[in-house]
Amino acid sequence: MASWLGQYCLNVTDLDRTVSFFETVGLTCTSRTDISEANEAIVENPDKGSKLQLAQQAGQDGALDMGNAFWKLYVNTNDIDATHKAAVAAGYQSLMAPQRLDRWPISMAFVAAPDGYQVELVQRHPWTDGDDTTPAWLGQYCINVTDLDRAVARYEAFGLTCTSRTEIPDALEAIVENPEKGSKLQLAQQKAQQGPIDMGTAMWKLYVNTDDIGALYDQALAAGCTSVAEPERYDRWPVTVAFVSDDDGYLIELVQRHPW
Repeated sequence: MASWLGQYCLNVTDLDRTVSFFETVGLTCTSRTDISEANEAIVENPDKGSKLQLAQQAGQDGALDMGNAFWKLYVNTNDIDATHKAAVAAGYQSLMAPQRLDRWPISMAFVAAPDGYQVELVQRHPWTDGDDTTPAWLGQYCINVTDLDRAVARYEAFGLTCTSRTEIPDALEAIVENPEKGSKLQLAQQKAQQGPIDMGTAMWKLYVNTDDIGALYDQALAAGCTSVAEPERYDRWPVTVAFVSDDDGYLIELVQRHPW
């Protein structure tokens, strides 16, 4: 069985406005879909990086409850100054101007996407893959967890790999992914975290893709996840999907795609 991270899905109050923000920082809207409960869009760099799904729920009324489940997402760039200036010029809020770090060979900045999502702009000097031309692509997305070791073990049970661990003053962090393909997920255990994660209404779900959904579903349950929906073949798309929830309350959609 092979598995890899698919897109992650954030709820928004204005889909068009949020798509425009991500286009401003250099990403592309590659698809739009309407389902019964939401209007959705995918933004990404189609050639590299993670995928982000944005969803405007049909019943959304008023501001989102941001909770503390979703921490931030990363937009990688080869020109952080230009990317930051483009966001500010378009009217988006700067949370921190670009600055070069001492601990890592990177420059970073922060801007606020619509609804208050925190976006970290990152330029590495140089990128380890030698890419010095791509304007922008999505890096990892970061969610808070109550127990980092337990969360890492859960995603390893899904067939993913923990590729790094880092400690910063406020948090313990780890990256889980399939290094060969798919998105990257950063898990963060905030040192000040007490009690359960407040899921709010901002984070909807994340996707784990697979070539054997039956095996992945069984492994998820064996790893302590709760079943939300058993595997079901869809008619509208050539996929079988299942849903599980982990012990922090994150909704995880398992997906196996079939040939048409």
